[in-house]
Amino acid sequence: MNAFGVHGCTAITALTAQNTLGVQSSEPVSATMLRAQLQALETDLPPAVIKTGMLGSVGSCKIIAEFLERYGIRDAGCGKKGSGSVVKPLLVCDPVLKSTSGTGLLDPEALDLLIHGVFPHVGILTPNLPEAEIILGGNFHRVENAAEEILELGVGSVLIKGGHAEGDECRDYWTDGTQSLWLSSPRIETAATHGTGCILSSAIASAIALGQNMPEAIATAKTFLNQCLKSPANIGAGPGPMRIEPFRNAEEDRPIVVGGVGDPAIARKVGSTK
Repeated sequence: MNAFGVHGCTAITALTAQNTLGVQSSEPVSATMLRAQLQALETDLPPAVIKTGMLGSVGSCKIIAEFLERYGIRDAGCGKKGSGSVVKPLLVCDPVLKSTSGTGLLDPEALDLLIHGVFPHVGILTPNLPEAEIILGGNFHRVENAAEEILELGVGSVLIKGGHAEGDECRDYWTDGTQSLWLSSPRIETAATHGTGCILSSAIASAIALGQNMPEAIATAKTFLNQCLKSPANIGAGPGPMRIEPFRNAEEDRPIVVGGVGDPAIARKVGSTK
């Protein structure tokens, strides 16, 4: 988030023991501590955008769902007003279900609470392909159909990330039920893939906080992720992290975006002046 010049405030839901080889152990913070963190931020640092990542446990999901309900977050989108004409922040939800190494990061019994307690407040959900399959309870054949099913769970929009698919292109699909976009970039061959989902969802939240609309924010985030994937930190024996540098918005990092329903058909480099 610092790469975009915004300030991220964190409420820790769980502690992990991990390195590039994987997650060795994790445990949730206490309910008292999680509630105290949320209250501390709420009373002094009201958010422009809220992003959730690893929630981990039933207890944490319940507390976050209660907070979102009380705070009045809805899936209406950025800049929409709630009761009393107070602008409500949009919620970006990265449904962190497994780590890069495959370790489960959400208690199985917490999935139902995540879906029914958190999803109705979400402005954009950002699952990868395996996470989308878990959320829907099985395999699917068409990403577009899977996205429509996820919208029926109450989220405002969904971005299904295609990094786990095979092929020379990484293709992501976004829809809010009215508009839809495919974003495509050449696959970047690198072992430094630790935290890609966190980087993408944080970049979306940052771009929205800076005033971009949802399609613009998604394209910006994809551009930033491509930039990061080209800058491996080259540490550790497993899938390592990337260097996080200021956002350059370089032409070569921008995805091809093809508009769908509700948009004129387009195929262009987002942000290009050409």
